[in-house]
Parts: sequence; C-alpha cells; structure tokens
Amino acid sequence: MKLPLKIKIFVWFLMKGVILTKDNLKKCNWNGDDGCCFCNNKETIQHLFFDCHVASFVWRIVLVAFGLTPPSNVSCFVSTWFEQVDSNMRPLLCVGVSAIVWSIWMCRNYCIFDRKRLYSYLQVIFRGTYWIRFWSLLQKEDGRNHLKWACRLLETVAFEVFAKNGWLS
Repeated sequence: MKLPLKIKIFVWFLMKGVILTKDNLKKCNWNGDDGCCFCNNKETIQHLFFDCHVASFVWRIVLVAFGLTPPSNVSCFVSTWFEQVDSNMRPLLCVGVSAIVWSIWMCRNYCIFDRKRLYSYLQVIFRGTYWIRFWSLLQKEDGRNHLKWACRLLETVAFEVFAKNGWLS
C-alpha cells in the first residue's frame, strides 16, 4: 500500500485488534467512561468501526456507491471485498478502506479530545474523501483518477441519501 507510515501502522493495529479504544484502555487500568462518543454503547473496535450507527451509515453509503457488502468486521475487507474487485484495484481499495477507518477514528478523536459533537454523518464521509484525495497523490496516474472518481461518487451518494431523507433541509 502506498500510504503514509502512520496510516499503515494504524491499519495494522486495527487488524491486530490493539487500537486504543476504550475497552482496550480499560484493560490497562484506565478509569474513564467506556461509552462510545457517538451513541454511548460500550466502545470496542467492533462497535466503533462496524456496529455504531455512524459506521453503519458510512458502510451503507459504500454499499450504494460501489455495491460492496458492508463489512461485519476487519477480516471482511480482506476476505470478502478483495474477492469482489479486480486484483489491479486492490491497492486502491486499500487506500479507500484505510481512509474511511482513519476518518471514523479521527471523528471519534475530535469528539473526545476537542469535546465537540458530530453534527452530521457527512463529516465522516467528507473527511474520508479528503484523505483519499490526499493519498491519491502517492498513487500512479491512473490510480489517482480512479480514486478521485470514487470520491465524487461517495460524496454524491451521501448527499443524495441525506437529501432523500430530508436531513439537509
């Protein structure tokens, strides 16, 4: 994957299940609240990236945009999604998945450390497409074009879903 090193490490930690979500911090004798900042359910890797309503919305947008089944856990990216795309597109899929999970993580950290609330699911989508566009500069020319197209599609689908449900008015 052609991604910044800290993102590669983050994704590797995510795959190993050692991201410092609140349940993992509790194992290290941390005494804070273990509730998800988005919904107050117990924050685990599974919950934050797959089961929380924020993550569920993001993965549904990916489903509508690209036809990829929403992942139920980290291994779904490798076992299910990679089988659904051409081998030439797999590195670009890695960029997209990495950007989305990084975006969820950064939005979570924004809520926790800046003590701000998430006003819209679109914040997660647009942070993700920002990172995809930024990291597309590390890819070959044709990969850049595919990633930019994917960003436009994700944003368009997200806006359409919001408009259809009256969330933009």
